Amino acid sequence: MSEPGIHLFIGFKGASLEEELKYLIREYRPGGIVLFKRNIEGREQLKTLVSSAQALAMDELKRPLFFAIDQEGGSVQRLAPHFHSIPSARSLAEQGREAVAEWAAVCAADLREIGIQINFAPVLDIVAEGKEHFMETRSFGSIPATVSDMGTIWIETLQANGVSATAKHFPGLGRAELDPHHFVPVIANDKRDDFHSHLIPFRSAIKAGVNCMMTSHAVYPAVDNLHPATLSHEINHRWLRERLDFGGVLFADDLDMAAISENYPPEEIALLGLSCSVDFFLLCQKSESIEPMHRAVADQLDRNQSLQRFHCATLQRLEMLRLFHFSG
Repeated sequence: MSEPGIHLFIGFKGASLEEELKYLIREYRPGGIVLFKRNIEGREQLKTLVSSAQALAMDELKRPLFFAIDQEGGSVQRLAPHFHSIPSARSLAEQGREAVAEWAAVCAADLREIGIQINFAPVLDIVAEGKEHFMETRSFGSIPATVSDMGTIWIETLQANGVSATAKHFPGLGRAELDPHHFVPVIANDKRDDFHSHLIPFRSAIKAGVNCMMTSHAVYPAVDNLHPATLSHEINHRWLRERLDFGGVLFADDLDMAAISENYPPEEIALLGLSCSVDFFLLCQKSESIEPMHRAVADQLDRNQSLQRFHCATLQRLEMLRLFHFSG
């Protein structure tokens, strides 16, 4: 039997289980929860929120939830000031490999204390020097080998300390001139050689055994001139799954971003996303997006038998991730 809610990874408003979250868990049976600053009031409050949500999930869903957070460092970290404040990726790269390992271990300790299994980091986008870019401080740099090296250290340290890393934004957002929060970036003058060079850090992440990957909402005309990477069978299934042999969990970046939400209805997102082997659909900012997406996933799984194999593959990948985090 299909379990459509397992594909949803959702945000919520409030800082306790008694608010919106309890309803969302019971009604939509999501696979996971993503946390933001709006959910965090203090150290003990956050630990209580996560533990009480897990208790409800075990009672209602008979399975644990995955909890995730963006704790990259620098401008993108949700836990400060209640937990450690982590330097940006660019700053860590300048400090060197030991600093990356040290801060990744600090980050993992904070997340494990809370009960968060997945960190939406590291950013593996290669950002060119010499011009302003919305990803500039979030990237380890402009040299593929450096980004690969620093990213691998971050991944291996996080996961050695029991927290899943997430390599993002596949297949590379460093050449995008527009922020997908507001627009659909098209990677201008995209050539196959450029595409391959920006895959280098992701190849290294897969070799390092990264548990999770997150898509880019940009369009890469040299590979697929119709769909953004998030919804591209050619990019996610043929390239990531088949050619690069990534067998971990694939997150679609936040579907509430304008790049997707203003251009695709839920039914099309569900069909394209499932058929390109996306495991989790992130719905971070708008609670009203959750019901239509849940309905769309359920409808597509009911109507398209061909999607059942993708659904079953997702269940297998999520079971492997559960064993990594909950087998003890």
